[in-house]
Amino acid sequence: MTDLKSVKEVIRQTWRDEEMASAACYGIDAYARRWPFVYAVNDWDVWNEQRKGLKPEVSTWLEQHGDACDFYHLLGVWGLVGFKSPKAASHFKLRWSGVLKAVTSTGETWNPHPHNSSFAPSPYEEPALRARGAQRASR
Repeated sequence: MTDLKSVKEVIRQTWRDEEMASAACYGIDAYARRWPFVYAVNDWDVWNEQRKGLKPEVSTWLEQHGDACDFYHLLGVWGLVGFKSPKAASHFKLRWSGVLKAVTSTGETWNPHPHNSSFAPSPYEEPALRARGAQRASR
């Protein structure tokens, strides 16, 4: 989960208006009491084009997974997503934070054809197999 103390400290240091910073920190504390598992999603790929809300696919994903959750958008800068369940929170993080990265393939594509299969022995392995078979037959 996100360390909300560090988020509040950044707010206190960067916002010029002390009253607004204090109110924002109070709002974050109140949010954390209601939603025990909170992620700051400022740099995640969950924002819509205007950065005023979540992407439709993120909202749909949250609705489909059914656990209680909430999105808190603070002055167009901060985004917090809160959950009641630690399982739902960790699933959300794995799906949307960018923790899991796609791995590029080796360049060779898998081919299921029996004569040109990815599972077929390499060309350099075939002569060795034939030589062993010939030795067995001669004995």
